[in-house]
Amino acid sequence: MYVTELIKSTNAYKIISGEKKRGALSHAYLIVCPDGDYLREYLKVFARLIACDDDGCGKCRTCKLIDEEGYADCTFYPKEGSKILTADIDDLVSQTYVKPLENKIRLFVLSGVENMGSVAQNKILKTLEEPPENVCILMGATMDYSLLPTIKSRVKSIDVPPFGDKILKNTLIAEFSDIKKLDKAISAGGGRLTEIVRIYNDTQTEKTTFLCREILTKMKSSKDVLQYSSKIDKDNIVRFIAEMKVEVMRVAKLKLAGLLNDASLDEFPLGALLAIEDLLSEKERAVNFSANVQMTVDSILFGILEEKNRWQKL
Repeated sequence: MYVTELIKSTNAYKIISGEKKRGALSHAYLIVCPDGDYLREYLKVFARLIACDDDGCGKCRTCKLIDEEGYADCTFYPKEGSKILTADIDDLVSQTYVKPLENKIRLFVLSGVENMGSVAQNKILKTLEEPPENVCILMGATMDYSLLPTIKSRVKSIDVPPFGDKILKNTLIAEFSDIKKLDKAISAGGGRLTEIVRIYNDTQTEKTTFLCREILTKMKSSKDVLQYSSKIDKDNIVRFIAEMKVEVMRVAKLKLAGLLNDASLDEFPLGALLAIEDLLSEKERAVNFSANVQMTVDSILFGILEEKNRWQKL
């Protein structure tokens, strides 16, 4: 339920809803959303909106069948596995010439199109250029950089950015009742539902928080970098960066309020803390684009030392 409410709050949903009401639906949409784990579920909300006579009510037969991926006039890809294959596109192209059985529109939903190979992209291109009547293709991607320019020029691209803290809390509080844990998860989750749910349910979060605090209070020189680098879980670098951002901003807020009572953290001028937060945001984006994890970890640790020392000299 919370997935639906979150998507309904987005401009992307309002845009497509408005176009449906005006009878001006595009033949193809590209929904770009960084939250890959929930992308297919998000696309189902848009599919229900397009196919349901009651604007995606979630209760009718059409909506329920779409949720189960069993509606005759809505086909989901990939059919198996996590990557859209050339065979999936061959199937889609052949099915676009089949008239809708129950609906006015024949809907095709592709999740994770950023992973499509060039052969598959070129195969779907003609269908996007000359779409058959009553066909709507709904494509979802975590990023669009890997898509051919010819693909992007023939679809209507709409972004679903990370969700805001307020809508997340208002929507999730009914499902995640521990408010303190939820606030922490939202603060560390970067607006991505996948991260928020994982952090909320993750028993390792406290250990990561303790490590972040230890790095800030006890890492004094470049000799300590190797020691702390070895303690960071490289498989969960996103969690580490998110937790470190939370901890850095916690210290900054305490410093601004005059409530910081840790001498080790007094070594960080406010400017250094803000610069470190910017550094962490930069590394977070780099990780999302498959940056080298070990190099990212080392540059974060060295960066923390560098900013602390640089601002102490000002």
